[in-house]
Amino acid sequence: MSNQGVMKEIRIDIQSELAMNIINYLIVEENYVYVGNERDIWLENLSHPTVQLIYINQRNLFNEHQATQFFNQVDAVRSRVRRRYLMGRLNVIILNLDQYSSRFLESHRKYLKIVHVNQPSDLKQDVELQQLFPHLKEAQLERSMIELIPLMQQATKEKAMKVKKMLMFQNKSFITYGFIVCLIAIFAFLQFKPINEWFAAVAIDYGAKYNPLILAGQYYRLITPAFLHLDLMHLLFNLVFIYQFGRMIEHVFGWWRMLVIIIGSAIFGNLCSYAFIDGLSIGASTVAYGLLGALLFLGIESRKMFMHFVRTLVLPILLFSVIWIFLEPNIDFYGHLGGFLGGFLIASITGLPKHKYYLSRTILAGATILVLLVGLFNRGAAITKQTDYTLYNRAMIAYYYQTDQLEKAEQFIETLQLDFNELFKK
Repeated sequence: MSNQGVMKEIRIDIQSELAMNIINYLIVEENYVYVGNERDIWLENLSHPTVQLIYINQRNLFNEHQATQFFNQVDAVRSRVRRRYLMGRLNVIILNLDQYSSRFLESHRKYLKIVHVNQPSDLKQDVELQQLFPHLKEAQLERSMIELIPLMQQATKEKAMKVKKMLMFQNKSFITYGFIVCLIAIFAFLQFKPINEWFAAVAIDYGAKYNPLILAGQYYRLITPAFLHLDLMHLLFNLVFIYQFGRMIEHVFGWWRMLVIIIGSAIFGNLCSYAFIDGLSIGASTVAYGLLGALLFLGIESRKMFMHFVRTLVLPILLFSVIWIFLEPNIDFYGHLGGFLGGFLIASITGLPKHKYYLSRTILAGATILVLLVGLFNRGAAITKQTDYTLYNRAMIAYYYQTDQLEKAEQFIETLQLDFNELFKK
């Protein structure tokens, strides 16, 4: 919908200065957008914690049958918005400006509140509305049409520019591009190592997720696997994924939040892998799925602009990931799942720039992360102690000896408290 289209519809629909003042207040102060048509005045703010839809009624309803049809229309609009934006809960307020219709506009629906408005004081004195809209008591609702039209035009123009800027995410992606450069550089460096002969050993030597070493205190291995790729196709897949989603996430969240999401999803993904998978794990897939988790949060937080990404990208990719488990059992599904959860929870804590901060959401997400960290660490330690890693340990020591890294071999044996003779006995 263009700016001109919005203003044209408003000029057609508004019949009173009171209605115009209410719409101006909701658009400018409460961040609603006009989504009506040539007949109906609907305003929408899907990010509002309580009331997502507001309908301003100026119709004359002369009987109960017309009122029933009106409520059916409200139900239909609400259902359509819920389906489109995947909303479990959606509340509606009807601001009724027609005095005659008030006798028929009564509803016991839990999601619906009806407020009869004859003058500005009817809005300002409503206690429930004051709780929903903190700026209402100070709102100016008695401006003339001449004053209101340029104010609404400016507000609409600013919202359109904000949306345009939000969706132009190809610029200022320094963290995304820096991460991609690191992945390529490390992959190129590892090509000079004896990968074909010592694939697992090289991976462990340069920071792969290896449960015994994590249990021994090398916690950096919850981050370093995200930078390691030994297979070109694996690298290319993650590069495309991170390039496509990383630019969007970084542009919307900002550089430091992007950095936190990358590090946090890597840690959380590898920790989940540590807790459920006893083998090696490498790759930036934890980060890639962390970006998906952040995108899910973005879709929930800013449904109007980003929920279509969730419907068309996030959900299909998650479904494909589940199917992929059966097609390729060696895929580290738990690493992907952990990265996704980590990205979502961390995005919930950091929030979006210049958006309302919810302390309760931060506390809930933080508590969830804390509980999961403790549980995953304990489960990973239990699985590691029950698993025989003799073959991997032998390969590591043999690799160090063959590549003349005797000091590293000794450190490896000391770190894991291995008995050399017992390890290599025939």
